[in-house]
Amino acid sequence: MKGSVVALLALVAGTPAFVGAQSDSAMAAGAAAGPAVRRISTASAVSTEQLGSINSVRALPGGRVLVNDGTRRRLLLMDSTLKTIGVVLDSLTEVVNAYGTRAGVLIPDRGDSTLWVDPASYAVLVLDPEAHIARVRSIPRVRDVNWISNPNGYGWPGVDARQRLVYRIPAEAGPPAVAPPRGVPWFPQDPDSGFVVSIDFDTRILDTLGSVRTPKEPFIVKRSASGGFSLTNLANPMPVSDDWAVMSDGTVAFVRWRDYRIEYRAPDGTITSSPKLPYPWQHLDDEDKQHLTDSIGAAQRKSAMTSYVTAMIRWVNLYKQAYPKNFEVPQGFAPGNGLPRDWKLPQGAKFPASYIYGCAAGEEPAILATTQTPSCIPQPVTIPGNTPVMPTMRETSVMPWQDLPDYRPPFGQGAVRADADDNLWIRTGTGTRPGAPVVYDVVNRKGELFDRLQLPPGYTLVGFGPGRVVYLSMRDTRGIHLARIQLR
Repeated sequence: MKGSVVALLALVAGTPAFVGAQSDSAMAAGAAAGPAVRRISTASAVSTEQLGSINSVRALPGGRVLVNDGTRRRLLLMDSTLKTIGVVLDSLTEVVNAYGTRAGVLIPDRGDSTLWVDPASYAVLVLDPEAHIARVRSIPRVRDVNWISNPNGYGWPGVDARQRLVYRIPAEAGPPAVAPPRGVPWFPQDPDSGFVVSIDFDTRILDTLGSVRTPKEPFIVKRSASGGFSLTNLANPMPVSDDWAVMSDGTVAFVRWRDYRIEYRAPDGTITSSPKLPYPWQHLDDEDKQHLTDSIGAAQRKSAMTSYVTAMIRWVNLYKQAYPKNFEVPQGFAPGNGLPRDWKLPQGAKFPASYIYGCAAGEEPAILATTQTPSCIPQPVTIPGNTPVMPTMRETSVMPWQDLPDYRPPFGQGAVRADADDNLWIRTGTGTRPGAPVVYDVVNRKGELFDRLQLPPGYTLVGFGPGRVVYLSMRDTRGIHLARIQLR
């Protein structure tokens, strides 16, 4: 199995620049701007341990690595061949070193120590270089646990040169300029900015290191005839945001989306800026923006209709109801896998030939050898009682096209990682559109773009090791595996 996995990766070699589905002029600009894209290659080791997920990894001395399996709630220690040699934290409640009930977060500490944040118990474990628990601390501010434990949405926490925890918090809306009438609640729009802060574990003093632009998430408020209020989020077709990362010496790097450059905040507080990084910017005129919002709106309505019809099928069959008069199924509707074979479908809907039905009472699912799919899908437990109200179609809405930026942003939220060699990896916009490859711009400590690397299809970046080592997660028919790549 290991050989077949390694064979999926080709040697790191120069390849023509690939900049995604853009205009000819944008592609030409991309080919001339910066280094060509190279494809990441040949894994030096691939794990065989059965993993539920790989949330992140932490490289340790001697080629060992800590692997955070958030799905199975285990923190594993693997050797240089990616063979599991120990379970540091386990999901079993009777063990001393319990993982916790929620996925935890690995944070590189100073030297070779590691912080482990358990968001359920608000505990921070300090692991020594041998992956032993050396100390247990508490999260400095309990209210910030969600910002610390969601790195994909708020950036990867780190530790600065003064041993302070660094993470991002959202900005809070100020009071309204004019107070609403008596009895009318105030629903403030969330600010489109946030702050990267540091906090001392002992003194609990919070210090602001810098601000970042965050995606706009507007909503509209409606009042019903009965006097209640409902909030409808407006989909943002093109969210723009800055990003950030903590480097090994405690420097905090801010990557600005507007002109694609990097600001470095050194441990002594001095701030320097890199030149603008080369990028094939794609301009959007008013027609492009309108087309984009119309497409997103159509996709939203289709998704909402599919959810509505599926909810109606479940409501009718679970609670012995009848389909409403004139209930119509949209053209092309196909029920999602998991409905029982004997359920009644509305007129115009039918089960596809390759449909995977819900398991009947007492039936156990099995994996079919020919297709590697389950023979049936277990059904959720339903509690008898009052019949819920009939499902309704949820509202959908999209931001006005006038609020979209004039250029596609070069990267999205959660796109920046710092490797173990003080380089920044920036997942560029070429990998944000469906079907496009995932490409990272690699920028050195001087703010120079010196490499562009494309991940193999189906692989995800999960961490780094010193000496240009990259860890990727991948999935095959046997499950999820960790691969170590030595870059050249």
